Amino acid sequence: MVYYADYLQLDKILDAQALESDKHGAHAHEELLFIVTHQAFELWFKQVLAEVASVISMLDSDYVAEADLALCLHRLRRVNRIMELLCDQFTILETMTPSEFMDFRAFLNPASGFQSMQWRILERTMGLAQDRRVLQHYTDALRQEHRAELDRATSGPTLFDVVTRWLEKIPFMHTSDYAFWTEYRAAVHRMLDNDRAEVRILAEAEHRDPDPALRQIDANQAGFDALFEADRYAELIAHGSRRMSQTATLAVLFISTYQRYPLLQIPYQFLDAIVELDRLVSVWRYRHTMMVSRMIGMRVGTGGSSGHDYLMKTTMLQRVFDDITSLSSYLVPSAVAPELPREIATRLQFVNESQ
Repeated sequence: MVYYADYLQLDKILDAQALESDKHGAHAHEELLFIVTHQAFELWFKQVLAEVASVISMLDSDYVAEADLALCLHRLRRVNRIMELLCDQFTILETMTPSEFMDFRAFLNPASGFQSMQWRILERTMGLAQDRRVLQHYTDALRQEHRAELDRATSGPTLFDVVTRWLEKIPFMHTSDYAFWTEYRAAVHRMLDNDRAEVRILAEAEHRDPDPALRQIDANQAGFDALFEADRYAELIAHGSRRMSQTATLAVLFISTYQRYPLLQIPYQFLDAIVELDRLVSVWRYRHTMMVSRMIGMRVGTGGSSGHDYLMKTTMLQRVFDDITSLSSYLVPSAVAPELPREIATRLQFVNESQ
């Protein structure tokens, strides 16, 4: 017979809070809150890693069934709700005042959240590029056995890898006589030509020079065109402006443009969940940064990092799915988007061609 306390191994969990301040004969009441909060972080990190690993496993296939993609979406949404909870958890930790933290902080050296191996696994598993890291030698803070475990845990494909490959296999973007990117580019050019005409009319009416606005439109068109020309897109990848393949990028545009079609609704929601996860990881980093700033000001962290400054840089720079987020700049109004060929539009609505 299963017993509640035995099943949850509560004896282990509830006896796992050893206060360093007590070991030094200087009991600090707030240290228990500090330990419990961080243990809760780590337990939720474990769940997040399990969910993300399952998503990667389902997407790491030559063919991803619609039911599997729906399950991936469901699990990513769960991860995002967990990440929201973890962000809110800082609110509880911040009931501790800076002076109360100082009562036991000195006993913690050199331990630091910087040494959270599960967080490092999550960063790598999501696909954080090494050249995007603020601190290149971040594993130096880990014990040797934890570095080896980190390498083992992240030896497979990342979430970024499998999402990219899944996007590259999105159907319906072209047929023998139709290519989405050709029609989309033409629609963009028509839209920008209309913008130029309006700029000239307005400038003439207001007796001002239209050239600055026209140059901006030209720059916008150049940005659009770079997505559709293989050589120019390769330059974007070489310069680090983009990481995803051109095919994957165009698939994001296709899904986002025609998201109203039933067959593309789950893919669109899945991409939206990916972007939300990336955002929530950044929000978690930001909340961590604000908490550190409140507790220790501009002091060096217990792990030896630059504290607030380092954490703020990770918030701003260590995003994984900027390729997807940034494509909002390249979307066009639905009234401008080119109509799909009837054959493709029909298939995207789950209507049998014989009907």
